[in-house]
Amino acid sequence: MTVGKDVSQLFPDVINCMQIDNLELKKLVYLYLMNYAKTQPEMAILAVNTFAKDCNDPSPLIRALAVRTMGCIRVEKITEHLCEPLRKCLKDEDPYVRKTAAVCVAKLYDINQQLVFDQGFLDLLKDLLSDSNPMVF
Repeated sequence: MTVGKDVSQLFPDVINCMQIDNLELKKLVYLYLMNYAKTQPEMAILAVNTFAKDCNDPSPLIRALAVRTMGCIRVEKITEHLCEPLRKCLKDEDPYVRKTAAVCVAKLYDINQQLVFDQGFLDLLKDLLSDSNPMVF
């Protein structure tokens, strides 16, 4: 991503750029977060509110991008904060968002199995198996 240069010190500045409306820039910011959240877990917590906000965005692309990024951030400290936005995306009106949220549950299971059971995400996944849109499963 950075041709071998350590850019983790830019984390606070990148967090500030999460509020941007431009989809292409938002993708780059989220890519940075996926790559560097493990090195700065305390700073990664600051991204949770923006993920929750983006999961309510009118654009299904933004909602799916937010939930995909949440699933790729492998920081145990923030997983419990991402449960509500993930639950909302699993029930989203858009099939692409639902599909992306289902993949996020699998990634969350890899990080914290007990949380997936406690939050009832497996039942929500079972519901998606019978989704009317074949794109979901």
